[in-house]
Amino acid sequence: MKFLEELNLEEGKTLTMDCPVCKGVKKFTVTKVDSVILYNCFRNSCTVKGSKRVGRTSEDIKRKMNGHSIPKKMVDFTTPEYFSTDLTECDDFILQWGLFDIKLFYDVKNNRVVFPIYRRNSMIDAIGRALDKNTVPKWYKYGTNSTYYSHTKAEDRVLTAVIVEDVLSAITVANYFPVTGFGLLGTSLQQEHIHTLSDFDRVVVALDPDASQKALQHAKDLNNYVNEVKVIKLVDDLKYKNLDDFTKLKELLND
Repeated sequence: MKFLEELNLEEGKTLTMDCPVCKGVKKFTVTKVDSVILYNCFRNSCTVKGSKRVGRTSEDIKRKMNGHSIPKKMVDFTTPEYFSTDLTECDDFILQWGLFDIKLFYDVKNNRVVFPIYRRNSMIDAIGRALDKNTVPKWYKYGTNSTYYSHTKAEDRVLTAVIVEDVLSAITVANYFPVTGFGLLGTSLQQEHIHTLSDFDRVVVALDPDASQKALQHAKDLNNYVNEVKVIKLVDDLKYKNLDDFTKLKELLND
């Protein structure tokens, strides 16, 4: 694994590539944490994994001094005591957005409908949407463990992810198409997003119309990690179910 030292990884960065041993496509990850390179193949039949200590570069030291610290480890998420399973106050919102099959809570304290974020069947974070239109901020994340929200409705293995900006768009697109809706919770594409999206065979970038330039840049950034990346130019946010947008997405997915 001598080639690992030649990758010139920055502290806290992760690179996904084909496994050099089993040749699994996009199954091999390399991460640099505190001057140690961690590597692992996620293919079940491959046993390649380990670590290798490397020296800090001058750039690493500069980044550390400038506050670019190593990403935080996941912390335990405790469900706030003011989360209620009584969703009576959320009825209109649930009806408006068709959230009948979505696990939700009601934030009694702040009058928000809460979307829990799960990983491996465990709740690790949550994001809340204000029910009062005058409340600022409209969206509020309760923890720091996740930078995205994803939703999949199809029971079979899903090979396509559609990148959107928010939770409601992620749910909408997954409810109407056999895809995983992947909400960035904004417009920025982060390393955690790339790592997760590299598990898909195809990714469609479908950001709001005012973020078309970012959509193109995200597609460019993902091309090194995903077999097929496409961009769709929308008329409106996907959560509004614009007929032209849905038609274009359907044609793209069937292509």
